[in-house]
Amino acid sequence: MERFEEHEISDPIEDKYGGRFMWLITTAAAVGGLLFGYDLAIISGVLLMVKTDLDGNTLTSNQQELLTSITSGGAFVGALSAGFMLDRFGRRVAIGIGSIMFTIGSILQATSFSLAQMTVGRLIVGLGIGEAAMVAPIYIAEIAPAKLRGRLVTIDALAITFGQCVANIFNIAFEHVHNGWRYSVGLGAVPSLTLLFLCFLVPETTRFLIHKNRITEATNVTAKIYIHATPEEVGQKVADIRRQFESEAVLLESSFRDQLTKLYTDKANLSALVVACGLMGIQQFAGSNTLQYYAPTLFSLVGFKNPIAVSIVVAATNFVSGLGCLRYLDVVGRRKFLIYSMWGTPVALVVAAVAIHFVPISKDLNVESQNMTWAGIVVLVCVIVFIAFYASALGNVPWLGNELFPMEVRSLGTMMLTLTCWGSNIVVSSTYLSMMKSITPSGTFGFYAGLNFIGWICIILTYPEVSRLSLEEIKNIFQKGFGWPAVRYSLELQKKKNTLEGVSGK
Repeated sequence: MERFEEHEISDPIEDKYGGRFMWLITTAAAVGGLLFGYDLAIISGVLLMVKTDLDGNTLTSNQQELLTSITSGGAFVGALSAGFMLDRFGRRVAIGIGSIMFTIGSILQATSFSLAQMTVGRLIVGLGIGEAAMVAPIYIAEIAPAKLRGRLVTIDALAITFGQCVANIFNIAFEHVHNGWRYSVGLGAVPSLTLLFLCFLVPETTRFLIHKNRITEATNVTAKIYIHATPEEVGQKVADIRRQFESEAVLLESSFRDQLTKLYTDKANLSALVVACGLMGIQQFAGSNTLQYYAPTLFSLVGFKNPIAVSIVVAATNFVSGLGCLRYLDVVGRRKFLIYSMWGTPVALVVAAVAIHFVPISKDLNVESQNMTWAGIVVLVCVIVFIAFYASALGNVPWLGNELFPMEVRSLGTMMLTLTCWGSNIVVSSTYLSMMKSITPSGTFGFYAGLNFIGWICIILTYPEVSRLSLEEIKNIFQKGFGWPAVRYSLELQKKKNTLEGVSGK
């Protein structure tokens, strides 16, 4: 049994959080997730509604992949730029710039009459999404109490699914309106402008303020979060964080090249990077986002008369299934949620692969029969089941990956995490329809089923349990090694924490 220091498992102030202020700043940051979700779903309907409005031609499958994947490419660049901005200008500035970019991109899309302008609009929207999607989880993780961190970051992930539901509702509402798709993409400017407004109301995170030696401001922010704590406890919390910064001062002021070296040469940091980015890669290659991007297209192929309306069922399942994660993630734990839910995703995809084999679809993805068949219904049910299992854990937990990085490499590590997200997303979104043509829809579903199963095994062997631990405590886990040694230590630490909390009556 490993020896545990008392300060690693007990911090009295962590039980004294509360107040509307904390929820205000979390909600503000989570609007960034809503932007991501809105765009994720809105393009799925636009691809069907746009018809010949761009250059007078119907979109080919390659052009559909371009409009879908170019946003992920923009998000990749946006996340990269946000990584350089975070420690210099702060979290709020990066979120604000992201919201401005999203607004500009939405307007460009809504006024597009050519494929070229639409593509540029999609690219600029991607820049905004990349910045917001990267910074929002970091903002929440740094400002949230340890016992609520998982729940509050999950709110950001749930905002993504809520944005998908809103987008699908708008797609249905404007489906039969002349140029209705323009209203759908243009309305994306509303939440982005809301986020920009909220950036003027919320503070910087305590850790960033301490990093910039703005101690008085950091103390005031901490007092508003831990409203039931005494001034002495607030001062001690700030002092603890400051002490951690002072021990890492040289690293925090080091150049990008030095930080990159520290991230990849320090075994503990590299282990955290592999686990965080690996889990994000597993999430993206699970195929959920692809189903969201092309859901109406897929459902039209299997015979549904109103595929956009059917897509809202998938989006609603995504949202509702994530609610359990919001309520119990910090209680049950990230690792258990992942292990006990993810087994269902490959099973659902295997059944879907078998069913879609019996749907009459030509090699160029044209429907050979307009009649709904039992196989089409089975495909829909399997997609819903897949989304339910996916959203209950895998759709949310990877966005907590920034909590695995110590402060000296957190911004850089989170940048790598987000780049993994969007890099993987580019690959998936730009190849899905091509895969459907080359290896058949059945083969495509089977391929993703295999990726899901491999991902589940990797999670069992390498992902440690970090629920309820402070960001400073998590660093110690990866110093024990990579894979099972870190997992074993984290489970022992959780057991010790449960024992102490039981004795103290918490």
